Amino acid sequence: MEVVKEYISYLKDKKKLSENTVSSYFIDIKKYTEYLFIKNINIGDVVENDIISYLIKLEKDNISVATISRMISSIKSFHDYLFLNHMSNNNPAKEIKKPKIEKNNLDILTEEEVEALLKFPKLNTPKQIRDKAIFEILYGTGIKVSELVEMNLDNVDLELDYIYCSSNKNQRIIPLSDITRLYLEKYIKESRPELAVEDEKALFVSSLGQRFTRQGLWKLIKKHASLANIDKNINPSMLRHSFAIHLLNEGANVAVVSKILGNANLASLQSYLNHINKNMRREIKEKHPRK
Repeated sequence: MEVVKEYISYLKDKKKLSENTVSSYFIDIKKYTEYLFIKNINIGDVVENDIISYLIKLEKDNISVATISRMISSIKSFHDYLFLNHMSNNNPAKEIKKPKIEKNNLDILTEEEVEALLKFPKLNTPKQIRDKAIFEILYGTGIKVSELVEMNLDNVDLELDYIYCSSNKNQRIIPLSDITRLYLEKYIKESRPELAVEDEKALFVSSLGQRFTRQGLWKLIKKHASLANIDKNINPSMLRHSFAIHLLNEGANVAVVSKILGNANLASLQSYLNHINKNMRREIKEKHPRK
């Protein structure tokens, strides 16, 4: 590919990099561009998700974290070059971060525990309807509690079935499932008018009719976890992680889940992939016919 040759010449002649370093860059970029060619993606049309998908593929191929780190450096340098030389209108690698080497275990809810948490026997009062909608949104979209607290009524579009998450770092549009939309609409039409004070912009309001605080919302979540007899220390990320893992276990695309969550780097996904791999190993040990 001509643009790769030009980039390598740039590294040699302009950047004055060593022969070994240039060789490493060339090998990395050659593999990367071959992947793009197979996927029928033009260099100038690459978006962040394309790069994430490639890095995920490397992980699935059991490429070491150190090698992936080096590959990310190569890809970032290559896209810097394309952008600065007006061969691309943007830099899709700008926000990609190197993976963390440590592998943390995730504490998530089982699907049965989620069912228990979302089971509201009665929806007779505005607060019960509100609480049901809160849980459906948190688990149904994977947004953070802080993002839910910041969300305003005009961030919801029930006609197009999406919510607009406008946190500073991760502005994104998140589609709603049918059941999430159902209970959110019920809250907005039946419950919120009874609870919110006049001119309040917040989507979800406390018993005072004003925007929830993060602490107040987590007290509510812990209360319902206790009512559902969930014997786990609920933390601010548990429903979010559960949403991601359950989706991935059902075969959802990792890059798509990443985008919904607002994760722009491989490090954020690594723990999810580790969790899935652990589940796969357990399934093989427990259910393989030749165990």
